[in-house]
Amino acid sequence: FARRRMVAFPIVAIAELLVAFIGFGVWAHHMFATGLATATLVIFAAASMMVVVPSTIQVYAWLMTVTTGRPEFRAPLLFIGGFITFFVLGGLSGIMFAAIPFDQATTDTYFVVAHFHFIIFGAAVFPILGGIYYWLPKVTGRMYHEGWAVASFWLTFVGTSLTFFPMHIVGLLGMSRRIYTYDSGLGWDAYNLSETIGAFILAAGLVAFFANVFVSARRGAPAGRDPWYGGTLEWTIPSPPPEYNFAVIPTVRSPYPNWDPPEPSDLVLSRGHETIASTVIDGQPDEVVRMPSESPWPVTLALVTAVFFAMLLTSHWIAAGIFAIVALLVLAAWHAHEPEPEVV
Repeated sequence: FARRRMVAFPIVAIAELLVAFIGFGVWAHHMFATGLATATLVIFAAASMMVVVPSTIQVYAWLMTVTTGRPEFRAPLLFIGGFITFFVLGGLSGIMFAAIPFDQATTDTYFVVAHFHFIIFGAAVFPILGGIYYWLPKVTGRMYHEGWAVASFWLTFVGTSLTFFPMHIVGLLGMSRRIYTYDSGLGWDAYNLSETIGAFILAAGLVAFFANVFVSARRGAPAGRDPWYGGTLEWTIPSPPPEYNFAVIPTVRSPYPNWDPPEPSDLVLSRGHETIASTVIDGQPDEVVRMPSESPWPVTLALVTAVFFAMLLTSHWIAAGIFAIVALLVLAAWHAHEPEPEVV
């Protein structure tokens, strides 16, 4: 959707691997109040801080890819934008748990619940919803309704923000998790009311999402082969794809083969009589050369020319002149209408 290649793709891939590896040591910051040894607390606190570095690299690359490209803000990209937003917000609250005293002070409060849902719902579910919109045309062969998709995004985004962000505040105000009743007058009422309203908005967004998906899968407009102008191979085959996927196994030379200019050796000679010309020195494929098409005029010209010379040899001058004129007419007809090659 950014209409360009990923910025710093190799570095982003390495950063993703680092997040996956360091992430194994991040979860334990939720257990700092369970009596772990001090050395163990320090190791897991360091992991909680270290994971920020590769995560920041990814976010920077994602944002630079969008801002330096020509983005088309369709529903899948909107959901990815929501993912980046909640990923950053969840990361900001998550790195705070690397401070052992703060972690122990906020344990079992709604601050932990807020951070958890920003990461698990905002940063995990949003890309799933965007991915469903993205892959729906390829899987079903039909497009979703863009208006309903955008509406479902904004309802889900606003609902998520209104539901889980106030939990940070009530957590810092001392509201404990795992309770469903509390006395009024503690300063939590307005925040919890906004969370309730946000939950209904979030539910409406999810209902709109699934209704759009199910209806579009049955009645959506035909999607075509590639509605996104994607750069990867799956967008070069029909939607939905045939059982065999590719009629010919493709040759891949980059992460975005659909955007690569075709090599001469990869060209399909499907327009009439064509052949691949090679370079003179090393014989490498160079270009596609169009060969003469099927035509009756060359044979006709050869016959007329043969008769013309036969008339000259036998001294039939008038007949030779007539066949000379016929030869010129045949030659003109040959070059006046060169049939276009048929697409196979």
